[in-house]
Amino acid sequence: MSLRTKELNIILADDDSTTCHVLRMLLREHGHQVLAEARDGERAIELCETHKPDIVFLDINMPRLNGHQVAQAIQQKMPGIGVIMISSLPTLENVQGALQAGASGFVVKPFNATKVVEAIENCQRQKRE
Repeated sequence: MSLRTKELNIILADDDSTTCHVLRMLLREHGHQVLAEARDGERAIELCETHKPDIVFLDINMPRLNGHQVAQAIQQKMPGIGVIMISSLPTLENVQGALQAGASGFVVKPFNATKVVEAIENCQRQKRE
């Protein structure tokens, strides 16, 4: 069971509305609040600048800017925001690219609730260290 100390504010960025819906429901079940959702990379950056979430979930393949580009921008402009990448293609290239872009976690679609919670906890642990 999670030893989460507080509700986290989260932004979701994925061009697939079904993915966002599933992830939003899962996060709410675990006591977190989804502040906003973006369907492209540029909007994801705007929402992060506006809302300053604890964590942003980023799909790798999005219009305008991909998840790697968004993660790099967030790390440069708002390094306090945790980044967790999501993708249906857990290739070595995607995972390495996510970590190089500054992501602290990687979750594979379709979502496994345990893996999402573990990614959040790892992200929070990294932010504290």
